[in-house]
Amino acid sequence: MRAVEQMGMGCGERKQLCAFSEGCERIVNTAVSANIIIYLTKEYHMGAAASAVIVFAYQAATNFLPIFGAILSDALWGRFLTISVTLIACTIGAVLLWLTTMVPILVAEDCGNKDQNSQSCQSPTTLQHFVLLTSLVFLSIGASGVRPCSLPFGVDQFAHWSGARKDRALKVLFSLYYVSMGGSAIISITLIVYLQDRLGWKIGFAISVAIMAFATFLNIVTSPIYIKMNPQKNTWLSLVQVIFTAIRNRHIQFPEAGNGMQYHNTGELEIVPSSKMRFLNRACVLRAHADSSNIEVLNTNSSNVCTVEQVEDLKRTLSIIPLWSAMITSLLIQQASFRVLQADTMDRHVGTTKFRMPAGSIPIFEVITFTLWSGCFDRFMMLFLQKITGKVLVLSHKQRMGIGVLFSIASALAASIVESIRRKQAIKQGLEGNTDGIVNMSALWLAPQCVFAGLTSAFGSIGQMEFYYAVLPKTMSSLAMALLPLAIGVANIVGTHVLLVKCLT
Repeated sequence: MRAVEQMGMGCGERKQLCAFSEGCERIVNTAVSANIIIYLTKEYHMGAAASAVIVFAYQAATNFLPIFGAILSDALWGRFLTISVTLIACTIGAVLLWLTTMVPILVAEDCGNKDQNSQSCQSPTTLQHFVLLTSLVFLSIGASGVRPCSLPFGVDQFAHWSGARKDRALKVLFSLYYVSMGGSAIISITLIVYLQDRLGWKIGFAISVAIMAFATFLNIVTSPIYIKMNPQKNTWLSLVQVIFTAIRNRHIQFPEAGNGMQYHNTGELEIVPSSKMRFLNRACVLRAHADSSNIEVLNTNSSNVCTVEQVEDLKRTLSIIPLWSAMITSLLIQQASFRVLQADTMDRHVGTTKFRMPAGSIPIFEVITFTLWSGCFDRFMMLFLQKITGKVLVLSHKQRMGIGVLFSIASALAASIVESIRRKQAIKQGLEGNTDGIVNMSALWLAPQCVFAGLTSAFGSIGQMEFYYAVLPKTMSSLAMALLPLAIGVANIVGTHVLLVKCLT
């Protein structure tokens, strides 16, 4: 630790470097997620439904795989190694995607003004599809380790701090993390998407390669300055042990009064397990047996009995499942890919100017709302509400999630109203079935639903992350950060299924 301080690299600099790695990964993956549907429809000549299925599957993988990265990090590799390996994977994905625009054998045929459905316009080859999909797989693997590990890895840099000083530092770290999430998204869906739209896919994807290559290089070079915590393999094994021990002891009967039982504690203080999920308490019950002198003793063999702390850790882990599953519904109605397709068929000029907003940049309203609100809420809004109410805790994590659900409903209502108006206008102009037609309706009509979606994330998503981080054991903090992406991934899978069913019926 002293060697690190002598190098002139304090916790603040290490904290910023931790956020930088994820920021670069998010810039690349968010830009791909925002604009890949345009790339598929324009360059690979896919229909809107087929393109949306690929985008949904890519987004699902990007959000679903972090749960495996979190487990791998917490149990086997550690956070730094997991981040390093997945940064390399993300760089490979960016390179492969760039090659689909550079290597002639990998470039799909340019149909020009031909009808993309006609026989004269050849479909992309199997190799071209394979390389494209492989690039998306590697990009998803990149997100699998960087996203769940970056914030916990930043927390590790304050491991030697304690008390109020550590609390203040962690509060700043979390705020910086939220702002970096929004800031990276702003860069990706404005600058990167704009360059892809104006300068072409070659330059746009090349910039993504440069960003990931620099982030990977910087992560390797700065490796010696980080504090690296060892993975806690025993934490995961202990959770499994509690389950099997409780099953093995399923025949133990609890007294009606709850007395007469002795539980396994590691310290001198006698702790009694909570009454929630009472069946798991059988895993920490001490049972008497006779020793060689026929004297009755309590069996504390670690393979036959768990500690109360182990049982309570499993209870906390299981207790978040109902709330986690309930939040999937609010995420399901926030699929942003169709907003991009909608914007692509609408008038994207800003006011009376000649500037034409790229379709992939329409989520900018959502991202700006999220960034401003999450950055200002704890610093200004919370202080203001505390003065009005006189309470230190104005909104609990669950209340923030509830507000997020309300905003998600508002976003869905706004989206349905705008789509109804857009569809009627398209029919009125005779554009029904014309995918290249432009509806005489401003794309800025999509802004209200994007703003509501941003508030949904600012309240619901942040509330979820902080709730999981507070409830789960600190040795499972990477898992806590992976649960929200997992919920988003499940929502994407469900959305893909609904779309496929609709297309097949």
